[in-house]
Amino acid sequence: MCTIAVRHGMDPWCATIIAANRDEFYDRAWLPPRVLHRTPRVIGGRDEQQGGTWFGLTNEGLFLGLTNQRNYDGYDASLRSRGELVVESLKRGSLSEMRRYLEDLETSDYNEFNLIFGDGDEIWVGYGRRDPRGVELEQLRPGVHVLCNDRLGSADFPKAGRVRSRITSIPRSTWKRVRERYIEVLSDPALPEPEHMPPVAPGFPFDREVFRRLQAVCIDTPVYGTVSATLAVVEKGRVLQYEFAPGAPSRTKFEDQLHLFGGSRLG
Repeated sequence: MCTIAVRHGMDPWCATIIAANRDEFYDRAWLPPRVLHRTPRVIGGRDEQQGGTWFGLTNEGLFLGLTNQRNYDGYDASLRSRGELVVESLKRGSLSEMRRYLEDLETSDYNEFNLIFGDGDEIWVGYGRRDPRGVELEQLRPGVHVLCNDRLGSADFPKAGRVRSRITSIPRSTWKRVRERYIEVLSDPALPEPEHMPPVAPGFPFDREVFRRLQAVCIDTPVYGTVSATLAVVEKGRVLQYEFAPGAPSRTKFEDQLHLFGGSRLG
């Protein structure tokens, strides 16, 4: 039940701000950000179970975040890794080449997924389903977009609306002044009132209370929850900021990862 929020074209000092939580089973092994490919240089955390990453960037500010499409009909372990798809896309080195790659992709080779990606100039969303037609792509307008485990605007994820509202209200100020506001959004444990919950999804394997707990931005259950978080700031041609929390952002300090790009922290 990951959450990726992208604020694009709203701040005079940068092009795009990304704030994202990764939600996963606690026993799934992963590694913090590192070099995943050298030319072009692709940076991201690494999923040790199937390889690849859930969010990656290149030195030139090209980024891509992935969420699994909610589907309780069954996960097909014989299909290719969605995390490797992120690295393969970023290896194309430019937004135009990434789009061409995704349009030609055999999406039936993968379990279903959602993507949000950009390069500082443009932002796109993509939906991959189990058919051979390629990824369905849509360019997004400037503003705040929040991708969970379904299409943008899905009524099944009311937390997306809360995140969008809170991030939209963050002032257009320096990173030093607004950084904590983004961390507060990612750390939010609030649950919707039971009467405001969407219907339990068909095939959901747990009870309604667990379903409700998964509507938090920062999820905490005994076996599954928010395992890491990312903050990134990009503009066309470069990464301005990249921070990673190796745990739930509500109780884990963000660590500066900009050295992976050979840069320095924003003021």
